[in-house]
Amino acid sequence: MSSARAALSRLGVAHLGLSRLWAAPHRLHSVYERMLGTEVELQIVAGTVEQARQAEQAALAELERLTAIFNRFDPSSELRRWLARPHVPTQLSPELVRVLQAADHWRETSGGAFHPGADAMGALWKQAETEGRPPDPAALTELAAQLQTAPWTLQGNWATLHAAYPLGLNALAKGAVVDGAAEAAFGQEGVRRVLVNAGGDLRTLELPGLRQPGLNVEIADPTTARDDAPALARIWVSNGALATSGHAHRGYQVGETWYSHVLDPRNGQPIEAVQGVTVTAPNCLTADALATVLSVLPIAEGLALMDDTTGAAALIVAADGGQHGSSRWGQPAEL
Repeated sequence: MSSARAALSRLGVAHLGLSRLWAAPHRLHSVYERMLGTEVELQIVAGTVEQARQAEQAALAELERLTAIFNRFDPSSELRRWLARPHVPTQLSPELVRVLQAADHWRETSGGAFHPGADAMGALWKQAETEGRPPDPAALTELAAQLQTAPWTLQGNWATLHAAYPLGLNALAKGAVVDGAAEAAFGQEGVRRVLVNAGGDLRTLELPGLRQPGLNVEIADPTTARDDAPALARIWVSNGALATSGHAHRGYQVGETWYSHVLDPRNGQPIEAVQGVTVTAPNCLTADALATVLSVLPIAEGLALMDDTTGAAALIVAADGGQHGSSRWGQPAEL
């Protein structure tokens, strides 16, 4: 597990306590670099070697299928083909519709703190890195005004794109792919436990009544980029998901100043009040969305939102290093 621990630490999850709890009767552990440009870890516990292998193949097939829908780097993906046809009503797959519905929900619920158009803000900050100075405030203000309106219209499984700016669904899509792969593996005969971890976003599923359910996850300290830094906290995840957001490893270097990669879509500015967020939720799509929302909202508003979200909990690390847990954070109950 040493190499897996190092990789997970870089991604915000320091360690998964699986070796003792998930060792019997047969545990399969594989790592792949095949989903949306990130590393995917797959662990399966099943009654036999063959059952574990069949579950692994089911998970990989679902990864491939969903990646063909959501891959923003592939011009042939369903997402890219839809984005290439603005103002044209297009019939979409149920999987893409579900992600668009989730994006609409969190955009509205968060008051715009979550928005797929944040990618357009990111393009301005990427240009700022090259130029060595922050983006033009007028350009950010103009783009923020454009983001005030819905980027698309959904009617059933038909969608019409309105946005004239770049859109990104990668965070939500990544969570949807992790959920799909985990559920595909867990649905196979003889499977007792499943873990899918993609770049620090993970989903675990397990049968009821197991002697030691769940897994112990150490949360990496978001205030440092060191891989060997002590864990910030531990959380027990059972039949649920976990996602993290932080800017120790990702951001924009503009001149001598380092800015967070998380931008507030309402004004285009990098976040400053929050260092990192860890969210647990019933599924990875929800955890991904909330990790972004809580990075942007004022801490008190984010904690209130968590308490209003069924089955979700969060730990927010403020810029001053203070830790703020929602009311359900640390509870051992299943998500």
